[in-house]
Amino acid sequence: MSVKKLEIILLLLLLSITARPVYAESTASAVREANKLYKQGQFKQAADGYDHALAESSEVIEPRFNKADSFYRLDDLQQAIDLYKAVAAESRDMQLVEKAKYNLGNCFFKQGTKLKDSDLQKAVENMQTAIGSWRQVLDINPANEKAAKNIEVARLTIKDIIDQINKQKQEQQKQQQQQKQTQDDLKQLLEQQKSLAGKTQQAQQQPSPDYNEISKEQSALKDRTEQVKQQLQQQNDPNNADQKQQQAAENLEKATDKQKDAAEKLKKSDAAGGKKSQDEAAKDIEKALKSLSDQQNQNQQQQKEQQNQQEPNQPQEPNQAQQQQEQQQEQQAAAPDTTAEEILDKEQKQKEQRQMMQSPGFQNVDKDW
Repeated sequence: MSVKKLEIILLLLLLSITARPVYAESTASAVREANKLYKQGQFKQAADGYDHALAESSEVIEPRFNKADSFYRLDDLQQAIDLYKAVAAESRDMQLVEKAKYNLGNCFFKQGTKLKDSDLQKAVENMQTAIGSWRQVLDINPANEKAAKNIEVARLTIKDIIDQINKQKQEQQKQQQQQKQTQDDLKQLLEQQKSLAGKTQQAQQQPSPDYNEISKEQSALKDRTEQVKQQLQQQNDPNNADQKQQQAAENLEKATDKQKDAAEKLKKSDAAGGKKSQDEAAKDIEKALKSLSDQQNQNQQQQKEQQNQQEPNQPQEPNQAQQQQEQQQEQQAAAPDTTAEEILDKEQKQKEQRQMMQSPGFQNVDKDW
C-alpha cells in the first residue's frame, strides 16, 4: 500500500472518530431543547423537537419515549400507543421497558374511560388491555405499587361497566317484549278493521241494512287503536326518538282519523264512504305494523353486529440518559404522577363541564384562578 493511500485512510478514520461525539452532542442538544418545550406545556412543539433528535440518531430510544409522552399530553392516544409499543419492544433497558408498558396501560385505560358513554363493550376491551399491560409491568417489577393499584381500579371499573351492559340488556329485553306486544295488538286491530269493512260490504247487499251497530263497533275500534297509539308513544324515548316508532305512531294517528270518519259516515248510512274510510284505516294500521317490524329487524341486526364484535397514572418520568446521571436529568421530560382514580375523576369533571356547556342558559364566566 502506498504512503499516500495510507494517509487518506488514517485521515478518514480520524474524521469518523471525531465526528461521533459531535453527533451525540447534537442529538442530546435537540432532546434538551424539546424537553424545555415539554415542561412549558408546548407538547406539539416538543414532539417536533424529539423528531429532530431522532433524525440525528434514529437508533436512540429515549426521544421516542418522550415523544410518546407528548402525544399522551395532546390526547393523541393512538400515536402514543404505537410509540410506547415500539419502545417496549426495542429497548434493552428494563426500567425503560417497565415505564413504556406502564404508560401503555395508561393509554388504554384512558381510551376505555372515554368510551364509557358511547360503547361499553369497547370500553371493557380497552380496560382489559390496560390490565394486561400493567401485569407485564409487575412481571418486570413486582414492587410497582401503582401498577397493582391501577389493576384494582380497572377491575372495579370493568365491573361497573358490565353492570351497565347487563342493565342495558334487561332494558332491551323489556323493550323487545313491549314491541312484540304492540305488534300483536296491531295485528289484532288490522284483522278487526278488515272484518268490519267486510261487514259493511255485506250490509250493503241487504235490503234494509242497519249501519248503526257497525258504526258503534267502528267507534269502539277507534278507541282501541288510540290506546295502542298512546302505548307506542310512551315506549318511544323523547330524548332519543326512534324514527320507525314515530312513523308507526303517525300512521296510527291517521288510522284513528279514518276510523272516526268511517263511524260518522256509517251512522249517516253512507256505506260507500264508510267502507272507503275503513279500507284506508286498515292500510294505515298495516303501515304502522310494517314500521314496527322494520324497527325490530334493525334492532336485531344491530345486536347481532355488537355480539360479533366482541387515566390511571399519567406517564412516568421519561427516561433519558445512557451514560451520565447529569445528562439523564437534563434530558428528562417531566410528567405529573397521578393515579387511575384521578383520571376517572378528571373524566367525570370534564363530562359535567360538557353537560353544563350544552345546557340552556350557560354563560362563560371569568376565571379567577
